[in-house]
Amino acid sequence: MYMNQNIKIGFLAPYSSIYPDMVPSLVSGFYSAIPEKHHQLFQIFPEYVGQGGEKTTTEAVNKLLNFNRVDIVSGFISYKVLPSVIPSIENRQKLGLFFDVGEYIPYTHHISDSVFNNSFQMWQSQFSLGYWAHKKFGERGAVIMPIYDGGYHLQSAFRQGAIMAGASNMDMYILKYQPGASQLKGQIEGLFDEIKKMQPTYIHSLFCGSEALEFYDEYCKSGLNNKIPLVVSAHMSSDDILNQVSGLDLDLYSASMWNYHSKDKANMEFKQKVNQFAGQKPDFYTLLGYETGLAFERLIPEFHRKDWAEIKKRLKTETIEGPRGKRSFFLNSECATPIIDIEKIGFANNQVTKIVIDQGRALEYSSGAYEKIHKENVSGWQNPYLCV
Repeated sequence: MYMNQNIKIGFLAPYSSIYPDMVPSLVSGFYSAIPEKHHQLFQIFPEYVGQGGEKTTTEAVNKLLNFNRVDIVSGFISYKVLPSVIPSIENRQKLGLFFDVGEYIPYTHHISDSVFNNSFQMWQSQFSLGYWAHKKFGERGAVIMPIYDGGYHLQSAFRQGAIMAGASNMDMYILKYQPGASQLKGQIEGLFDEIKKMQPTYIHSLFCGSEALEFYDEYCKSGLNNKIPLVVSAHMSSDDILNQVSGLDLDLYSASMWNYHSKDKANMEFKQKVNQFAGQKPDFYTLLGYETGLAFERLIPEFHRKDWAEIKKRLKTETIEGPRGKRSFFLNSECATPIIDIEKIGFANNQVTKIVIDQGRALEYSSGAYEKIHKENVSGWQNPYLCV
């Protein structure tokens, strides 16, 4: 019935060894939020972009616009690459709606009236962890990370959080890159020996994928576990990771911006709809797709009319109430700050328990810390976080 009217969405699909299902997860989240009778209105064209570098991504966007003739360019993109694709989207008078984990903080300046973002905002959880860790444990913490994680805003957001809480000292350890080998073996042992001498008030670790598992393992072997408080990134405290190390003797602290087990009405509805549509357990990628689907569902009459001026206008101001509270998709200083829970995580009898012990503080979008975080990071990391 709508064959000539359907909305073509070009979707940038990078490779991730850590979350191989990130694209199908997000797409199933998107369709779960839209009533089935409108599913055929939206047609998705995935375009593989490898690790999401600037050249590959720009070529993919041009192919989607010029060859596939898409109406919307979407998918995963790094904020470092985003400015390169905006001219093509604006010249063709199309719409861009992109997703990211929140490895970089957004731009403080206006970048386009045609481009929207849905971010998991991991940098916000890092900022709140830094703020909380300093208030709780005091001067002077130690941050440990491999070179890959060191190239994003996550560690600088943590540091700025601690500084805002009053920290004047922090030890930063970036592990030396070891080509074709484990990034931890052979160097983390010596680092742990140094930490035993330095006795920091807490340790913050920032690793992803198999390196996160390795870190936990080596940390327990070093005998530091339960001696110095361990504060970990949101990715390191994800169920995916924790379930694989539940046999270890660990106590951790982390920050969460979405609780899978929440009995909140919006969250229960989300899980039910995803289960009905895809029969799968949702993750945060499913959540990003679902939130976007909620916004698109409200605009179905406009999509049928292809009233792009109205769609862009509405996306600038629309706020949806989803499983992680209020969400908006246009980057400006009024953007809703997330609700952040500080969690204590324990392991017993191969079970993981999470208890909310505090409310985290989010960084206001008008804060001067924004510029500092941008200036601190000069790496050229272009691939979206977890896309390795």
